[in-house]
Formats: sequence, C-alpha cells, structure tokens
Amino acid sequence: MKAVIIKQFGASQVMELVEQSTPKPKDDEVLVKIKATSINPVDIQTRRGDYKDAISLPAKLGVDCAGIIEAVGKHVQNLNVGDEVYYVPRLLENEGSYATHHIEKAAIIAKKPATITFEEAATLPLSAGTAWECLVERGRLKAGDNVLIHGGSGGVGVYALQIAKYFGAHVVTTCNNTNEGFVKQLGADQYYDYKSAGLYEKIYNDHPNGFDIILDTVGQKTIENSLALLAHAGKIVSIVDMSTPQNLINGWSANGEIHFVFTTQSARRLADMADVIDKGGIKPILERTMMLTDIVAAHDLIEAGTRKGKIAIAING
Repeated sequence: MKAVIIKQFGASQVMELVEQSTPKPKDDEVLVKIKATSINPVDIQTRRGDYKDAISLPAKLGVDCAGIIEAVGKHVQNLNVGDEVYYVPRLLENEGSYATHHIEKAAIIAKKPATITFEEAATLPLSAGTAWECLVERGRLKAGDNVLIHGGSGGVGVYALQIAKYFGAHVVTTCNNTNEGFVKQLGADQYYDYKSAGLYEKIYNDHPNGFDIILDTVGQKTIENSLALLAHAGKIVSIVDMSTPQNLINGWSANGEIHFVFTTQSARRLADMADVIDKGGIKPILERTMMLTDIVAAHDLIEAGTRKGKIAIAING
C-alpha cells in the first residue's frame, strides 16, 4: 500500500508518499481500500506540530475516509467485504486516510450515502459530522428553533446551515458580506456581516426572543458576546479550543447551557446523516478534486485560505 507520512513536523514539504505493507484487520476491525479523502484544518495542525505531545513520529495524516471494505475481522457482523463506507478514524490515535488502505474499528464505520460519489462522501464525515453533533446531539435541534451560526461560510458552518434548515429551524448566520448569496443558498434566512460595527447589538434588536441554539465556530469572545442572545434555556455550542477567559454572567439569567465539542466518532451519527444526504437535505460542498500525489499542493491551497468548500483527494491504487 501507499501512504503519506511525516517524519518531522513542519511545512507541507515534510509530507512523503511511501510504500508500506498492507495491514490485516484484527477481530473487531475492517480493512478499507480508500477511494477518496479530503483535507481538513486538523491535518495541517497535526503536520505542523500543534498536537506533537499526542502524536508519535513517523505519523500518518488524514481524517476523512471514503472507500470499499476489502477485509473484515472475524467478529465483525454489521459490515461486509464490498460495502461502500465512510467514516472518521479515531482522532489523534489512528489517522491515515492519505493512503490507499486504512484499518479501523468496525463500530465507528457507516455505509456511504448511496446517491453521492466517493469524492463527495469524503468531504462529509468530519465537517458535517461535527455540525450534526453540535446541533442535533448537543443542541437537541427541533423544528421551530431559532438558530444562530457564527461563521456560516466556514467548513463546519456550511453543513450546520443545511442541517438546521432541514430540521425546520429559522437560521441566522454571520459571515463575510461577500458570502451572503452563498450562505442563503445553503439555508440561511438572514445573515450579518461579521465585521459590522455593533454586530451583537444589531442581532439582539432584531431577535428579541433570542436563540435556542448558538453555534460558535470562530472563537475569541464569541461565547461571552453571544450569551445575551440566548433564549430561555438556550444552548451555546462551541467547537473552538480557547484559553481566553470569558465573562459568562449573561448565561445565568437565561438558564443557559454551554457545550464544548471535540468531535467524537459515531457510526450511528453517520448513518443518520446518510439518510438525510440521500434525501437531499445535506449537499457536499466540494470545491475541487486532486490526486494523492498532489498532497503538498493541496495543503498549500488550504493554508492560503479563501476556500469555498473542501478539497477532495482521489486515491487510485
């Protein structure tokens, strides 16, 4: 098999495509022939050494997997050779989707949505899965909810908008004013330019009843500034790791909840998502497809910014 590895942390050029022996699955595992993966910020963070205390070198990269099961362990019952699947591997433990093959626990793998390609499927497990975990599992999203998504044009935000709209929520988002049309196509009923003066005052005045769920994908003082926007018993869910102290007093009067999400792996979540995807409720946001041999250039494009959608990596071999 072929796999991208790093022997040291650093810039994109530290990545190497090497030959390795193809592993065999243990009793509770499956071997997946990877057909596509995609680039995520966590891949870049891992490569440059942000998680060096948790990563041993040499290390593999890649956390979005879409492929075909090639072998199964003897205790695996819910998956079979030939099944088309998608999943997120155990984060900071079993990365490696920048490869022709990958082994993972069967319990966190789900069958791929039937109506989309492998490249499209590879854009979804981490980003859309995180949005689903934040809104559906932590936020307990339901029809009629008022939902505010900070960063609606970002990697998680583009799926949060679609999920919230599918479930029947009224969806408000913040983003750059150049992305107004984009976020409205994805389900936003209203948008605010995140750079506008008095942003939170404007949102408060326009939505005096507050929001049932507020999703923070941007960090800094977003939690502190958003607490006054909560409806009674509303929830703020943040995916941003931050050390900046926040004043939380406004959450007390709302009986609010604050959730922090470092996404978990769940086959049930992916299966529920696949059902919605096949119904057209979530559409992959795929900007371009590149090859595994282009992995350095793909990382450089992500680090350059201004992306609208994921970069998928098609894998042959």
